[in-house]
Order: sequence, then C-alpha cells, then structure tokens
Amino acid sequence: MGKMKNFTKKIASAIAIMMIVISANSPLASATPKAAYVWNELADGIHYASYSFVIGEKERVMLNAFKIDPKLYRFDVLIADNEVEGATVFDLARKQKPLIIINGGFFTPEHKSIGLIARNGKAVSKLHKTSWWSIFSISNGVPSISRPSDFVMSEDISIALQVGPRLAIDGVIPKLKESLATRSALGISEDGMVIVAITSGYGISMTELARRMTLSSFQGGLGCKNAMALDGGSSSQIFAKIGDFEYSQSGLARITNALAVFKK
Repeated sequence: MGKMKNFTKKIASAIAIMMIVISANSPLASATPKAAYVWNELADGIHYASYSFVIGEKERVMLNAFKIDPKLYRFDVLIADNEVEGATVFDLARKQKPLIIINGGFFTPEHKSIGLIARNGKAVSKLHKTSWWSIFSISNGVPSISRPSDFVMSEDISIALQVGPRLAIDGVIPKLKESLATRSALGISEDGMVIVAITSGYGISMTELARRMTLSSFQGGLGCKNAMALDGGSSSQIFAKIGDFEYSQSGLARITNALAVFKK
C-alpha cells in the first residue's frame, strides 16, 4: 500500500512538472503584445519608424514617420523663393539644410499659400476661416493643434501652419472623406512629441490615415492624441538627412511651403 502511495505521488509530481513546462512554452502564456514597428533613435530627440500594412485584401501601404522632441529641435515653415514655379522639398533642403522637411499647407495654382503661416510671432499668410482646417503651432516650446476659431496669434508663437482636415481631436476621429491618395500628416503624442508621417504605395482614405495616426503602436498606429493632415496627393513629399541616415520620397507636384525641422 505504501509503495502504491509513493508511486501515485511520483506520477502526480511528474504531471505537475509537465504542466508547468507546457504552460511556460504555451503561446498564450508567453505571448507579449508586440508593436507593429520599432522607433529607432537617429539622434537625441529624433526617432524614425517604418512599417507596412494592408488595405482590403492585398493593397499594401508603407508608412514612414519621425518623432521629434520640440524641446530639442526648432520647427519652421519654409516658403519657395519663386512663387511662380514653386519648389520641391529637395530644393528647399538644399538651401536651408534642415534635418527633416515635409510638404506643408495648401496653395493656389499660382503658388500662393492658402491659410495661416506665422513665423516668430508674425503672420506671413492670412488665416483661413474654414472650420474643418487646423492650425499647428508652437508657443513657448509647446506644440498644439487647434481649430481656426480657437487660435489666438501672439508674440510667443514661433511657428504656425494652417492646413487640414483635422484627423483627431483628443483621440476622437471626426467624419472624413473616403477618397484615396498618398497622404502626409502631423500629430502630437500624449507626451508632447511631434510626429510627421507620410504614406506611399496604395492610396489611403483620410479615415484610415486618422486611424493610423491615433491607434497605439500595438494596434499599428502612431499614438497621437491630436492630428491633422498636411497637403496630400501629388504634393506629398519628404526629405530627411540626420547623420548617416537619409530618407526621401518625391512628389509629383511643386509646392509652395513646407514644414522643416532644425537643431536648436
């Protein structure tokens, strides 16, 4: 009888050990949520991420994004010298040498900027009252995205750029157009970082762009609380040169203004 009890105990112990081993190696036990991408540090206060996702059954979209600390870097709006012909981000980068430059706001066929552009507390292009547009601004080093009706110009504002539409308001996505195009966007994360992003490959809707800007990294997004679209379609273009790192994407159009990032 004693031998039987010992045998039973040994069997029970063996089963328990097997269960522990199985549990430890179980996909459910070891599954830790993984982000869709990794932010790679290019310099102190600048990170880069690139990943792709599928729209529908097989339409693949590539998203490239930069996360910038506004406390360490200066933002500015660069305007083409030749407003008749416009410029590309490469033209503007060649002269000004920014670390990152992405297409900015809207413009007329004659290459006149449409919407507010402000530099060092002074407006160089007038405010447009379209309610669904947005204004990206930095005041005393703090970035924000606001409605035109809520924006107040002051000497503390180092930069302001108006374009749109607004993609997210405190994490909420408004109703947006569903037409497909290459997109450029700007957002502000929960911790106050400025994120600029551009898509390539298959065109996406404004709604999908808003989702990608606001979802968490575990959901395939960039984690912005507030976000806005920049001019898109043929205007979308970007150039970045940070140390040995370089990334560029050409657009089909010549633009009038662009958002640029410089080291302070």
